[in-house]
Amino acid sequence: MPDARQRGAFAPEFSESGSLIARLGDHLVGGYTVEWGLRDPERVGAESVHWDTGVSFLQSDHLTAMEAVRGHGRPHTGFIVAAARFDIPLVDEAMAAALTDFVRRHEELRSHYRSGPAGPQRWVAPPEVFEIVTAETQPRFLDHDDLGDWVGRRASENARADEIPGSWWGAAANESGFTFFYATDHAHGDGYSCVLAVAEIAALYRGHRTGVPPELEAAGSFGDAVLAERRAAVALDPGDDRISVWREALGINDGRAPRCPMELGLTDDQPEPSVSVDVELLDEQALASCDARLGITGGGFSGLIFAALARRHHEMTGDKEFFVSTVLATRAPENTWTQGWLCNFAPVVVDIPSGEDTSFDSLIRTATGTMRSARRAAGVPAHAALAQLAAEGAFRGLDGSPYMVSYTDLRRLPVAGDPVVASMQMFSALGHTRNANLWFTRSASGLAVQSQIPDNGVARAAIVEHLGRVAEILTEYAREGDSR
Repeated sequence: MPDARQRGAFAPEFSESGSLIARLGDHLVGGYTVEWGLRDPERVGAESVHWDTGVSFLQSDHLTAMEAVRGHGRPHTGFIVAAARFDIPLVDEAMAAALTDFVRRHEELRSHYRSGPAGPQRWVAPPEVFEIVTAETQPRFLDHDDLGDWVGRRASENARADEIPGSWWGAAANESGFTFFYATDHAHGDGYSCVLAVAEIAALYRGHRTGVPPELEAAGSFGDAVLAERRAAVALDPGDDRISVWREALGINDGRAPRCPMELGLTDDQPEPSVSVDVELLDEQALASCDARLGITGGGFSGLIFAALARRHHEMTGDKEFFVSTVLATRAPENTWTQGWLCNFAPVVVDIPSGEDTSFDSLIRTATGTMRSARRAAGVPAHAALAQLAAEGAFRGLDGSPYMVSYTDLRRLPVAGDPVVASMQMFSALGHTRNANLWFTRSASGLAVQSQIPDNGVARAAIVEHLGRVAEILTEYAREGDSR
């Protein structure tokens, strides 16, 4: 197996400077634009009821931050976008009916947020007042290269939590099929929710095309999940061993959240407009080799990723520990199909082995154990855990957003096998950053990573060098697995 650079696997793609979302994949087609919207937003607003039990911790942070962004006159970037290809013709009315069914099923997508005296307020409308129709907009023909700017602008204008409905739906259609876009304010969902949304909308659309309604699982209630989070925070025991995971992690960093170790060319450490970089790291064959070796030596695939990052971190800094935050899904069984922001932050600390066994396999086993601890810690609301540790003096507060790495295996979601989902591409909007967070995604076809970095030459060079070395570590591991 040749190395990553020879195979062409390491080929960073940067988004265009000034774009609101990253570049669309070449498999997503252009065509004539169609949009869908709410028939009577005034009625929905009038019939919405104040849900007076508060918002989630993540929502509160996000809504406050987005209000500040808009207050500074910057575009709204607090949205997420899913794009997927349908290889069947677009029937506007069938998609409108599918979107109506979809929104009616999900309480959170029938919600909007208002400013109140004690903070953000959640208002929820009944299902029957929501009817999605084809919008009366002038169709435009957009080729592939123009789609991203159109989607980013329309999402920024419409996918806002203080608007009704707070989501935006559009498509670019030609004679053979169409690219479908779903954008929503981050307050309404996360990446996991976006995947579920595309799968559900695709099933509902096929049902309206054929006249055979799909059999869908219960949607669950995001409001119930918020209440469960609040109860967990109130009942938190300071002696809970899940808080100890946070306590020990912060203890190695002087009580502070992790910071990106790369030089990112910032001025006075201030956030700058960001640019997205995407890299294909491993193909299907290399992943199979990794899995085979992991099966022999022990450890999980997430452990492999964090071990590679830990090794790279040690090479850069000489540190004996790699400390980073991660984000993990926190869906109870009843929320498997719920639309909402259902995740939580957790700490990851990978100790570099010393002594007799300093092999990379040993590092992977260590990282795998650390990921198990992180998943356990994610069972406690991070905001509640950090508030407790701040009271103890073990947490010295956030200094901007913490450095974060996430890993998602799309094959484990309950929608694996749907061809529309397989074509899906997700984006978070490009705002300002002083980090180089990493989002790893594994699918049936390979392992990819995306990062958002400050848009300057120093940061671009740093991320290319960093991910190039990570690619080499992973490729070497796959090569050795292939030779066993």
